[in-house]
Amino acid sequence: MLEDAEVTGDGGSPGPSRRALLAGAAASLPLLLTACKGVQALGTPPPPARDIRVLAAAIAAEEAMVARYAAALRQLTAGGGTGGAGGGTGGGAAGGPAGAGAAAVAAVAAVRAEHVAHLAQLRSRLIHPPALTSSPGPSAAATASASPSAGAGAGAGTGARASRKLVLSELEQAEQTASDRLIGQLDGLPPALAQLFASIAASEATHVPYLRAAGQSR
Repeated sequence: MLEDAEVTGDGGSPGPSRRALLAGAAASLPLLLTACKGVQALGTPPPPARDIRVLAAAIAAEEAMVARYAAALRQLTAGGGTGGAGGGTGGGAAGGPAGAGAAAVAAVAAVRAEHVAHLAQLRSRLIHPPALTSSPGPSAAATASASPSAGAGAGAGTGARASRKLVLSELEQAEQTASDRLIGQLDGLPPALAQLFASIAASEATHVPYLRAAGQSR
């Protein structure tokens, strides 16, 4: 019978019978099924801990803020109505439009530098696989292109002053929102991370009156 047939080995010696092979395969099937179930039981890896998620979100928000300030600087320096990115007055009086524009550019550049420092501090606390780290991608780029909304290259005079005030007003609102968000995330964070969040939130809160004063320059 076929069940009793033998498989000849390489040296001509009889190998295991067909019946023995079938019996061995049947015996190993439960082990294979158990192994498959074990792999399926692993499922999707658990999500990262809350402090890692909160920190990654804070990094993404700070990246967006840096991009927002870069866009604001481009708008304030477009058209030559602000005395240039270097903060020069362009020959205007210190209290004139060029002087006010240069003061606004200097204020925005100074605050942006602080956000770059905040971003470096936050990134230094995040140590895990790169898949969870954010990078200046579409979200930051979209923020940079969409805000502030003031038209770039506004001419000198009343139009330039109104445009400048709008840019700075939007930055003020963004700073207050960022500060409030960080304060709201302090509960449950490790002490060291909570201290960093509180420090950055306090710094961003001080940016609000600083930018407001720059926007009131004439």
